[in-house]
Amino acid sequence: MKKILCPVDFSNASKNGVEFAGNLAAQLMAHVTLMYVRPTIWPEAVQLRRESSQAATEIVDDLKTLSDEVEKEFGVTCGVHLERTMDPVERSIAQYGSGYDLIVSGTNGADDTYQLVFGSHSYQVIQQAMCPVLLIPEGVTYKPLKQLVYAYDPHTNPIFLVDQLRVFAQALGATVRVVHVVEDEQTAEGDARIEHLRQAVMARTYKDIPWEFEGLYGRDVAWTLERYASTHGVDVLALSYHHRTLMDMVFHQNVIKQISMTADFPVFTFWR
Repeated sequence: MKKILCPVDFSNASKNGVEFAGNLAAQLMAHVTLMYVRPTIWPEAVQLRRESSQAATEIVDDLKTLSDEVEKEFGVTCGVHLERTMDPVERSIAQYGSGYDLIVSGTNGADDTYQLVFGSHSYQVIQQAMCPVLLIPEGVTYKPLKQLVYAYDPHTNPIFLVDQLRVFAQALGATVRVVHVVEDEQTAEGDARIEHLRQAVMARTYKDIPWEFEGLYGRDVAWTLERYASTHGVDVLALSYHHRTLMDMVFHQNVIKQISMTADFPVFTFWR
């Protein structure tokens, strides 16, 4: 992973994302691009919490100042990009990010009623992005990412497609622990299913990365994963994204959507 895109709106959350991206770029020896989206219509401008009348030259100057700070502090190259568009902010970030290996986005989760219903802006980027997205909640400080925990669901990823996760883990020199949540109380039958899945998963893992497997029980998948990540000091929780059908959305909880709004740890999402 050599090219990292980091969206910026100069909020505290996005500045925290920039700091994390700079540290990560130093670890990966990658280039960082800071991107600011300047909508030309009022509703999207509200999302950026910036004066809609602010001159583009002022924004570019601010971006360059931040870019210079990143280069000086982390010893990496850092460019800037100002996107003027009538498209929604999330779509602009996702489309421009198609030329990058990773999008690192600072987030403050769900901060209003609209986001609680439709998902955070970061989740909307995940929905549209064509590359992996790493969410950095406000207040999370950087530490070397040595263990990735991948929350695996065989119903949404039946043949264990994890190439993007593998690339990320390889670049970091990290281990991967696969966890699967059984939505039930612990039983002998559930233990047997977990063991069967463990054998299937471990048979499909790549031998160039250390892998582990663990089964969990919990009626609420998102809550169980968040509790696990918090109590085990997980460096990154990885989730594979897929487009959901109407039936999925009606009858199954959207784990990524919930976690993207409430997590207090980094979340890596990728296409299965």
